[in-house]
Amino acid sequence: MEPVSNLSNDSLRLLKLISLYTGLVNGREKWIKSYALCVLIIYGIEKGVFETYDYAPVITLWHGYMRAVNMSMEAEADLNHLRKMGLIKKLRLATSKYRFVTAYMVSDKGEKLLKEIPETVVKKVTVTFTEDGEPADILIDESGEAYLEFPSGRKIKVPILEIEDVPYRSSPIFY
Repeated sequence: MEPVSNLSNDSLRLLKLISLYTGLVNGREKWIKSYALCVLIIYGIEKGVFETYDYAPVITLWHGYMRAVNMSMEAEADLNHLRKMGLIKKLRLATSKYRFVTAYMVSDKGEKLLKEIPETVVKKVTVTFTEDGEPADILIDESGEAYLEFPSGRKIKVPILEIEDVPYRSSPIFY
């Protein structure tokens, strides 16, 4: 098994986050769709759970429309790395309208690794995404806006579609 030391803290936190939303429930496998996982990752970045992740707008199919959506390329790279290591499983599903959706689930190997991770590394995930031991629900409305709803009824908007203007300066270089 891959030692914990070979993975970054953010990779371990991402694995823990996926584990909160996947696994066996009443004998059936529960997977998390990439849309929902993207919402969780953006919220985690905003709350400081992921220390090395950033996000930027990407044009993608979001809830049936081509939209500019905030996504994290660092998280995407970590997802691919976790999958190649066999710590998560990836499933591609076709919808009734012949569109493809990707879903993820922690593998048995990933579950074993989670037991080795120090609590100090993954505590931020538990504190940020759960309330009374229950993970927040991910809601995406008809317009594509995303929210997290906690068991207490608290509802938080996640800025998945809020594209920021970032000021920058450039100077011409003459040769």
